[in-house]
Amino acid sequence: MSYLNTENQIFMRKLLFIAFFCFSSFIYSFSQGVTYVATDSVGAPLDTTGLITVKNSHFLSKIIKTSKSPLVLRGPSQSFIQFNHPVLGIREQVAIKTPNNFFIAISGAGRVYQQVAETDSMLYFKRIDDNENINYNLGAFYFSSGETIYNHGGYGFWKTNGTVRGFNFKDGEWDVFPTNIEVNNPIFPGSGWFDISKNALYIPYQQVINSGLKGFQSAAGTIIDGVMYLDCKTWDWLEIGKLKANYLSIIKNAKTKVYNQSGYFISDGEDVYWFNFLNNSVSVNTNRALAQSINRLDYSSIQYYKDGILYSYFPATGALDTLVIDESKFVKEPASLWGVPIEFAAIWPLWLCLFLFLASLWYFFKVPAKKNQKRAADIFAVGVKKMDVSFNQTELSLIDLFIEKSFVSATATISDINYVLGIKDKNVGMQKKVRSDVINGINDKFKYASGQDIQLILSIRSETDKRYFEYFIAKDQINEVQKLITG
Repeated sequence: MSYLNTENQIFMRKLLFIAFFCFSSFIYSFSQGVTYVATDSVGAPLDTTGLITVKNSHFLSKIIKTSKSPLVLRGPSQSFIQFNHPVLGIREQVAIKTPNNFFIAISGAGRVYQQVAETDSMLYFKRIDDNENINYNLGAFYFSSGETIYNHGGYGFWKTNGTVRGFNFKDGEWDVFPTNIEVNNPIFPGSGWFDISKNALYIPYQQVINSGLKGFQSAAGTIIDGVMYLDCKTWDWLEIGKLKANYLSIIKNAKTKVYNQSGYFISDGEDVYWFNFLNNSVSVNTNRALAQSINRLDYSSIQYYKDGILYSYFPATGALDTLVIDESKFVKEPASLWGVPIEFAAIWPLWLCLFLFLASLWYFFKVPAKKNQKRAADIFAVGVKKMDVSFNQTELSLIDLFIEKSFVSATATISDINYVLGIKDKNVGMQKKVRSDVINGINDKFKYASGQDIQLILSIRSETDKRYFEYFIAKDQINEVQKLITG
């Protein structure tokens, strides 16, 4: 029996090792490192066979390549690589900056070029894909996580699709990442947004085009309302709400979107809207000059926004324009970007009825009791101006601390209080109990002496760390407590 157990354990270890190896190989194939080539002293390749040259520029070398965050910038045809080809020559080009590499992808062609060398005047790229089809996935939304390149959706073979694809560096092909449902990314115009921090994709609405069916011949296709959220760890889509009608109209009709750290800026010619996917909010800037400047942007330039500055690079001429966008001038709208899904909205009346019922019960039982308590307190307080009370030495020391802090308009931290109470070296649990007992004791004595239901020692959350509280005595109560102390 022991022999069989040993054999089973050995077999399971081998099985786990094989599974781990397969998983590691799969992940590695999508995050291959740099393709190295031999270079001379100035960085130029010693052998340029099969390499493509791209003219270096301030925009490429100083702005894109120095970015610490992944970047995906869509540009017009011939933005970087010059093609003398009837199809490739008219396809938009996508610049993809990952933490360690710089790629150029060709929309609707599946082609991927990786930078392998660089000089002051020239960038050298090598084609790394093994894809032959050049007429599919037009307008697909590109995004990246780590060193992996993805794209989603696009138009090809007379219809749009909702497929998520990742580039496999091992075999040079695009592989599909299966999702729970198919979500069609809008491409006319592109409206998706990728959250780098959470590795998640937002689709504000869906656009379905199928020219093989009657009624789908229009480029607008059919719009499906609903904000879709893709977790790129589980590859599951989730509908998180629906856009407000006016916001949906603005996004659908926007000619240009300026992508930023939380969403994008859109101009309707009169105002500039900041659609914030992270906070589910919309802010508006009514600066007409800014709105018109953004509205004049077109597909002849590549837009890149960073730290309040919008860079517009024109590949055809090499010109670089800048536009300042003051984020502090945006005013948050009262309405959110999207509302809750209909299935949640349908149960709100039930929640409202339950709330009103509980509020009625509370009022029926609690309010009369409070009135009786107040009446008794008023009767007890008749003819009594002040009651005798005495604070012990520990309480007096703590009160003195708060009074000293008030003179310099400061608050007392937990560390300050622990030091005065002599518990700075005790464990956290003991410190919390002693602080609570002493502060509650002071407040109770002050209520008794003043005959008022008010707190002497108050607390607010720390400005530097919202997890902690800071304490103080209101200035209008300092004279009262000093009278109690001095008698």
